[in-house]
Amino acid sequence: MKSIKYILFVPLLFLSLFYACTESDDFSGAPDLKLTFGRDTISFDTVFTTVGSSTQYFKIYNRNNKSLTIESIEIVNPQQSGFRMNIDGEPGTRITNVDILRKDSLFGFLQVTVDPLNANNPVLIRDSIRFVTNGNVQYVYLEAIGRDVHKWKGKTFSADTTLTATKPYLVYDSIRVDNGATLTIKEGVELYFHDKASVQVYGELDAQGLIRQPVIFRGDRLDYYNGNIPYDRVSGLWQGIVFHPQSYNNRLENVIVRNTVTGLKFLPSNTSNKKASLRNAIIHNASENVLTATDCDIDAVNCQLTNARMAVLDLDGGKYSFLHCTIANYYRFSPRFEQAVVLKDETGSMQQCDFINSIVYGSLSSELGINTSLTNYQFINCLIKNKEELSNSHFVSNYWNLDPKFVLTGTNQYYECDFSLQASSAAKDKANAAYSASAPNDLRGISRLSDSAPDIGCYEWYE
Repeated sequence: MKSIKYILFVPLLFLSLFYACTESDDFSGAPDLKLTFGRDTISFDTVFTTVGSSTQYFKIYNRNNKSLTIESIEIVNPQQSGFRMNIDGEPGTRITNVDILRKDSLFGFLQVTVDPLNANNPVLIRDSIRFVTNGNVQYVYLEAIGRDVHKWKGKTFSADTTLTATKPYLVYDSIRVDNGATLTIKEGVELYFHDKASVQVYGELDAQGLIRQPVIFRGDRLDYYNGNIPYDRVSGLWQGIVFHPQSYNNRLENVIVRNTVTGLKFLPSNTSNKKASLRNAIIHNASENVLTATDCDIDAVNCQLTNARMAVLDLDGGKYSFLHCTIANYYRFSPRFEQAVVLKDETGSMQQCDFINSIVYGSLSSELGINTSLTNYQFINCLIKNKEELSNSHFVSNYWNLDPKFVLTGTNQYYECDFSLQASSAAKDKANAAYSASAPNDLRGISRLSDSAPDIGCYEWYE
């Protein structure tokens, strides 16, 4: 009897499973059953013409108790907009008869390639995806900002050349300035560098922007890291600018360099010639050093030199001057172990290294790393973070371990930084006005001399 019971039970079990499956997978054409979407609008940030965007995704939900067949999924104007899609593994601009089971979902993936616009100004591009299900028409809206670019790969300048802000420049591989040539970059020029790209200067680089129209060197990633952090706040996206031994008389004024491996790298030279002058420059966010130099003559005024996994300044030998600079390190993407300012003299040729009315601060307990054999350096009227308050001929009238209270140092989830001063900053009204006469305006063009006591660093506090 027991065997007969089992024989009767097994067919009944399969029969019940069959009916359960057919009931759960029952497709409905009822017009009141609709799809829902994870996002009703999908936006792409700036997309360069002829260069495909990153991929964005969204989810398509069937929250009903019945399975549905989506009759068609179609990008409305793909030829004009350049959008393309992949729905659950099937690519195309129009896909038909897509099944979506009850209480289930599908993934949609989107990219866009923008045709040349023949314009410098960004253009907003819009389209939509039309879904037809049981006679219901639903839309997911698409938008992207398109920009034309000059696209370069392995660009070499062998003669004097001037770049103007007609359109941004997208650089693959490198830009090379040959010995004997000068590359002049005018105000408002934007240069975007692809992974591992760099600027190699053997001649002269003369980048002179304006306060409101700086020259910008940055990475070409315009999407988001980990979903919500703009790649523009991430380091290591391109190599940086390298100044070779035979390169002299370089000038960077009203310039922003960010997202690099090493921001500015000055290879061993001769201090009998000026290597570079930096004015109103922001060099920010490097996965190695912000500025590295060996045996060079460099002066910097009103410069923000900030955030590196290693040292912000790594100086060996040479001749240097930093007036009204903010040198700060709050690098957040990995642990850091080097001080913000590292001074050494492995070549035995350090002639001068002066820091005046400048801030040296950061997230470590000490932000000065100075080789004990060094003699030709001075910190005058600076605000410095260091475990030990140093008192000797190298340190004159400095302020130790007082919080400059920068506006933002990347502690929030979006890694935002703003090294201007809060009203309660310890750097306020503490600069030596006699030295400030050589830098009467701050990095933003705000007058320092309107107050009897200017502020230390590259930013003057104002209401």
